[in-house]
Amino acid sequence: MNGFQGLDGTLAAVASRPGAEISGMAAVGVSDRDVVYEGYFGHRAFDGSGRVGLLPVDRETRFRVASISKPVTGLGVLRLVERGLLDLDADLSGPLGFPLRNPHHPGESITARMLLSHTSSLRDAGFYFPPLPHGIAELFLPGGRYYEDGAHFAQDVPGLRYSYCNLGYGILATCIERITGRRFDLYMRDEVLSPLGIDGGYNVNLLSDAGFANLAPLYRKSPGEDGPWDPEGPWLPQVDDYRGVRPALPVRVGETETGSAPRLEDYVPGTNGALFSPQGGLRITALDLSKVLRLLMGDGSFRGTRLLPARTLEAMTTARWEYDPARDGGEPPGFTRATGLALVRTGTVPAAGGGARLWGHHGDAYGLLGGMFFLPAEGIGFLYLMGGTSLSAEGHRDQEAEVQVRMLEALRRGRG
Repeated sequence: MNGFQGLDGTLAAVASRPGAEISGMAAVGVSDRDVVYEGYFGHRAFDGSGRVGLLPVDRETRFRVASISKPVTGLGVLRLVERGLLDLDADLSGPLGFPLRNPHHPGESITARMLLSHTSSLRDAGFYFPPLPHGIAELFLPGGRYYEDGAHFAQDVPGLRYSYCNLGYGILATCIERITGRRFDLYMRDEVLSPLGIDGGYNVNLLSDAGFANLAPLYRKSPGEDGPWDPEGPWLPQVDDYRGVRPALPVRVGETETGSAPRLEDYVPGTNGALFSPQGGLRITALDLSKVLRLLMGDGSFRGTRLLPARTLEAMTTARWEYDPARDGGEPPGFTRATGLALVRTGTVPAAGGGARLWGHHGDAYGLLGGMFFLPAEGIGFLYLMGGTSLSAEGHRDQEAEVQVRMLEALRRGRG
């Protein structure tokens, strides 16, 4: 980690800037698939007043990493593709066990490739996680409890237009369950996380005792996403504020027909893979997440453990959709300029030595701001996880971009 001492000071200054403080942050830099930098700042837990930090962020701190979960879920999907159990370009109605069809285009199939690249024509419509004991089919079948007059379908022809969709990953998780007969959280533990030596997961009750004890709540300077926002106010926990007690049910729970409490033990795999938030519910340390980053930057293996062949890694960073102002109109969608398989490519990020088009994924939910990005041609990558920021959504993009720029500059300097 020599040569990165200045980065500690730079990121510490970003994290403690008056009026724009970050509750806690972890950052990791990678060069030629080796970790060359680790930085930990601020706190992962605060006292009851929300103003006094109790526990510092360190390499054991686990965050709920929001949409950075998607590339990891994507690895689980692609494992099935490589085994010949799932066809990326086949109609998903078969694996799902119910017809998945956009009613505006009933003759067009919706495929796993479309869901992984956000080109499926599906929409979140403000709700994409039916609770236990309800099934995900209730969002797509007329008469279903959550069909909402087809609100989850856009007018677009499947496969043509990009629109970011969390719901697609709930469908993919349901396919995983139907194909394997295993609950999504257990499948991901056994097929992706454990082989990489990762004590993390999409179910907090699958974490080891040490892992659970080091789970960080996520914070905002408001009671919820819609405010009111007070940058001078206390840090208010949003999720994962378990205070050392594991939850009896680690999933969202809805009503049953009888009024009795649903039980996870009664859940039938393949009916609702959205239960464990495959789109955003992964809890993991920054250092363990770097194992995923290093796998993505290489040939599909990590320290002798191969999850995927090199050709699949190449496919993940091959653009399925690219922003075209003539076709797509308006402003480009946030950071995203292209999508591959479970990965996105950003626009130009200014940094030392010129701009950079990064492959990876951004995360933003419940106060967490983070990113996991890499430059395939340069062999460098980085990730950062912020447990909360004093800035509201209008301001935190610039703060996040500064972290990206400073880490990229330091990695490029480190390569000489």
